[in-house]
Amino acid sequence: MYDLEPPGTFYQDWDRPNGTDTEVMATVADAFGPDSGEAATMRLMLDYRKTYGPYVPLAAAGQLDLILEDTALVAELAQSTGSAVDDTRDSLHSLHAQGMLLIADNGSLWMTVPPGTPYSAPNGQWAFVERRADAPSEPTDS
Repeated sequence: MYDLEPPGTFYQDWDRPNGTDTEVMATVADAFGPDSGEAATMRLMLDYRKTYGPYVPLAAAGQLDLILEDTALVAELAQSTGSAVDDTRDSLHSLHAQGMLLIADNGSLWMTVPPGTPYSAPNGQWAFVERRADAPSEPTDS
């Protein structure tokens, strides 16, 4: 995904954990503790790295997870395809990593066509085809 240079604020920062999963987690655990918030974040980033490659758009991948938790999109797709919910989540992250889904600046999820493909926008730009989910709702104070 990094090489596709997706547009927008969710794709400005790319994280790249250096080393093997074991090495990275040992470093984080030594510095912050194995049960720390930093360790939990790093475990998530290493999980994302399996799908997104060495450069992880952490803000975009995290936003996608929020959307998937906040909407019925995963459940609907899992039911219609006969897939397990976890497999469906992984598939959506895979589509995101390939540029077929992007997070717009307002936090919503869009089906997209990457540049340089037969159906990309004029001049080979990104095409935002269809909004698939709104941004997650803000938590309200009770």
